[in-house]
Amino acid sequence: MILRYLAKLLLLPPAINLLMMFTAALLWQRFPRLARNLLAVAVVSLWLLSTPWISQQLSRVLEQYPALSFAQLAELDRQAQAIVILAGGMEATPQELGYAAPDSNTLMRLRYGAFLHRQTGLPILVSGGRVFDSEGPTLADAMALDLAQSFQVSTRWRETRSRTTAENAQFSAEMLLPEGVRRIALVTESFHMPRSVLSFEQAGFEVIAAPTRLPREREARLLDWVPNAQALQSSSQTLHEWLGLIVYRWL
Repeated sequence: MILRYLAKLLLLPPAINLLMMFTAALLWQRFPRLARNLLAVAVVSLWLLSTPWISQQLSRVLEQYPALSFAQLAELDRQAQAIVILAGGMEATPQELGYAAPDSNTLMRLRYGAFLHRQTGLPILVSGGRVFDSEGPTLADAMALDLAQSFQVSTRWRETRSRTTAENAQFSAEMLLPEGVRRIALVTESFHMPRSVLSFEQAGFEVIAAPTRLPREREARLLDWVPNAQALQSSSQTLHEWLGLIVYRWL
């Protein structure tokens, strides 16, 4: 898993850009034209991927599922049998809390999952295991705790073995399908939804997409071309989803 994670990091910005710069430095004496071109690609692509406008355009292509309308919410308890919330990440031991807690991405999913639960009364499954650690709470444990403490919402199922989106779907199916739960409302970020829907449909579910963090339509501004770390992180997440979607469809 560590080697897989490392390979993924090296294929995504900013690591891939730094690798191109390092390669350009090695080639500078023997192949100066190639080195200059490689350096230019590395610098320009890093700048573009760090701009909010480019980051938003990359993400928009993946955002195929709109937010649930109020009309859809009114029918959701008849169309779905459960709410499945996927884990994003976890803060291991925040000093201000003293226990493992979901990160900001997961917290957004939990908030929307709790909202859907209150609107529909549907039971909740949280999905997420340990990615690297062999001990300590799982992502699902942290999510269930936060749902109870922050939103006063109980969790019926905890899927605690998965490390990838495909495993989220596989292990959730092993828990839900034997109980006759086949139609689910799936909660994750909009850019992560295509790969998630693909995985859960392949696992045997009928999926109603319930995305979070949908982009706002607005005119481009001058500041949208000024690089910042948040835009680079968003671009990296989007490219990660593209890479994952290609691999999942190929496999």
